[in-house]
Amino acid sequence: MSTESSKKASNIVLARQQFIARGNLQVGTIAEEIERSWRRCLDNGVDVHAPKDMQVLTAHELSIRQEKNQLLIAHAEPEMATLTEQIAHTRSLVVLTDHEGVILRSMGDQHFIDDAQRVSLSPGASWNEAHRGTNAIGTALIEQSAMTVQGAEHFMSYHHALSCSAVPIFDAQNTLLATLDVSNDLSTPQQHTLALVKMAAQMIENRLFRASYQADFALHFHVRPEFIGTLWEGIAMFSDEGELMGINRSGQFQLNFHLNQRAMLAQAIQFDQLFDMSVAELKKQALGNASMLFPLRFSNGARVYARVQSLVQPKRTHVAQPMRRTSAASLDMLNSGDPQIALAIKQVKQVLTKSIPILIQGETGVGKELFARAIHEASDRANQPWIAVNCAALPEGLIEAELFGYEEGAFTGAKRKGSIGRIEQADGGTLFLDEIGDMPLSLQARLLRVLQERTVTPLGSAKSKPVNFSLISATNQKLKEKVAAGEFRSDLYYRINGLSVSLPALRERTDLDKLLHLILQIEQVAHAEITPQVMQIFESHPWPGNIRQLHNVIRTAIALADDMPIAMEHFTKDFIDELLEQNDVTQQVSGAQKPLKSVASPLLKEVADDLVQRAMQQHQGNVSAVARQLGISRNTL
Repeated sequence: MSTESSKKASNIVLARQQFIARGNLQVGTIAEEIERSWRRCLDNGVDVHAPKDMQVLTAHELSIRQEKNQLLIAHAEPEMATLTEQIAHTRSLVVLTDHEGVILRSMGDQHFIDDAQRVSLSPGASWNEAHRGTNAIGTALIEQSAMTVQGAEHFMSYHHALSCSAVPIFDAQNTLLATLDVSNDLSTPQQHTLALVKMAAQMIENRLFRASYQADFALHFHVRPEFIGTLWEGIAMFSDEGELMGINRSGQFQLNFHLNQRAMLAQAIQFDQLFDMSVAELKKQALGNASMLFPLRFSNGARVYARVQSLVQPKRTHVAQPMRRTSAASLDMLNSGDPQIALAIKQVKQVLTKSIPILIQGETGVGKELFARAIHEASDRANQPWIAVNCAALPEGLIEAELFGYEEGAFTGAKRKGSIGRIEQADGGTLFLDEIGDMPLSLQARLLRVLQERTVTPLGSAKSKPVNFSLISATNQKLKEKVAAGEFRSDLYYRINGLSVSLPALRERTDLDKLLHLILQIEQVAHAEITPQVMQIFESHPWPGNIRQLHNVIRTAIALADDMPIAMEHFTKDFIDELLEQNDVTQQVSGAQKPLKSVASPLLKEVADDLVQRAMQQHQGNVSAVARQLGISRNTL
């Protein structure tokens, strides 16, 4: 334990002694939720030393309670098993409780606790705060929020050897249903335990949500397209006629819903009340194209990206031709005149039918995923699955679970099939590994074996399954340098680098006008007008965020312009600040970047004058305050 951690632990011990002796605390000594719990314990007469009894159910009582929570247990156990693997060898125990704090299942290492504590962390034991005092499970149930309780933060000294992290789980109606907890030896604290428990709990909630509604189709949505298919996506369930049947908590947050599920269902909310599209239009555009992402607006005008999943298996009287999915752009659309892009597309087309893995390299934001998807759509696998995995978006254990999945029957008491991994989902189609340079070394070895043997072994299984997929990888890192530094396996590098193509940064491209037209097509406003002044500023800007930044600037400007030509006043303050800062830097450092063209200077000066005047009025002439607000130096101001 570090010196800082030891000092913090000592302070908590002293604060607890003071609280028990005098009933008061110095403000800020401990977390507010811990203090609230201590006061509840004091008011309820909880013993500060040990529980009066263990409060453990009989085997019959436990069986009844487990049967009552059968759906919860079925969906929680696969995630508990993954969590157990992630924290293996850390002297930890994974615990699932019901809404009263009674343990329903536990997995992991029990050797770090004595016999009495082992009983208290076994199925049937209760961790309700009323008789266990402050603890992660019981306190999380009362606070209805994630909790970590370590050492002397526990009200009872009996539990001071434990460090516990618990997260409440809510059912499809937003009713508190359970907690998921990891308890471990205080002497071996784990930095990321609470984050892992939060992700596992979210997975369980999503599983329960999907299993709770007999809907005809589901809408998966998020303001950022890369988050669709992850834990954080919004999911809304609808009937065939478009009536809302349920929406998960992430979706409620994005839609700014203040009603609970029962209130929503009572109002019979329709699809076109939430979004600016009818159900008929939605079905025509996207239903049946399970991998297609498309822009969609909430009724309040906010933009999201979405995909539609049909939950009904249609009755077929004949074998239908598979429907071809459409992408945001094809290779021909992306070939907009830049010679580097044209060369990359030419090389890709030459290897499309030869099962050669493709590695796409380029700075963050140059459009690697869009390019990869266009490759898939141009291949003979276009009608087969497109499976994308961002190797930088998940912790190591979750990447492993995501890629390799679970085998049916791999977990004790599991009543449903395990999770199919992304590699197996890609069978017959294309597997896209984005940010592959961030893949942990331990997983690189497993991936290499999959690529060599063309088989995948799910977690918890000894059986391998044959897979056939096309591999596309992407990275913004210099993999050769990572290989030389021992951070990336050389054998995997040569396995994924069949054909390497580099996408140029936006500042290096010669096709900005055509690129802008492509973005307008993707945003479904192909006829939108951009003023000449704005075009010249676009051509002069170095675009540190590349195409992703350009796309975001255009998307926001389209919304602000409201069908008018896109002009300077439709830029956000952040982007204008960036323009002004860049102009200042390039004037001071000759040749650092391509300077803004002279025609842009009067426009920027006009915008700058307006911003400065308003800021000076707001701060009554305080130059330092104005400089801080505008994010520039006093000299620049």
